[in-house]
Amino acid sequence: MKGFIDSSARWHVDFMNSVPAAVYRTTFEGKLVYCNRTFARIFGFDSVGELIGYPVIRLYRNKKDRGILIHSIMQRGRITDLPVALAKRDGSPIWCAITARGLLDDDGIVVYIDGMIREINDRIAQQKTKSNKEKMEGVLEMAGGVAHLLNQPLTIINNLLDEVIAKYRPGDASYEKMKIVQYQIIKINEITQNISNVKKYAAMDYVAGVKIVDIDKAS
Repeated sequence: MKGFIDSSARWHVDFMNSVPAAVYRTTFEGKLVYCNRTFARIFGFDSVGELIGYPVIRLYRNKKDRGILIHSIMQRGRITDLPVALAKRDGSPIWCAITARGLLDDDGIVVYIDGMIREINDRIAQQKTKSNKEKMEGVLEMAGGVAHLLNQPLTIINNLLDEVIAKYRPGDASYEKMKIVQYQIIKINEITQNISNVKKYAAMDYVAGVKIVDIDKAS
């Protein structure tokens, strides 16, 4: 019987270590009492033994996230695929989805948290890419709309300015001032055209570390 139990225990350990997801158990206070090899690998540890008794709070980039996780388990009994920003042993960031449940004692008090962790860095990266794409599309639509709204009043101003300039002769003070105004209107027209041609995001330094869109490079 003893040999059977030992064999069964070894099978259980080998099986858990072969699971591609990180499996763990912590005390309610946050000390790791069990994890498999995948857990150790994901967080950059050389062995499972290094993690026994390890404060799991150290793996959270935002310490408040563990409080949110615990509160959710206390309220609902479990969580499923909760995205959490975690950190490896060396501090490098990693995004994970946590599925966990509370283990109760005879008095109904949570004593352990059993959970499973999956890396979702690729999923988060895709979501950020999609979000950035949507933002860029919004910027392009806004740029096109602004350029369209500016074109009509600029055209009217140009036509009226031509009529006013025609009343003056070259060399007159008013004529020279009007030509300067006309030149500035032409520059505004060029900027408007560039805004309507914006196809990508390009920035340049402005002041105090602030960056603004470089319209010339973006169009």
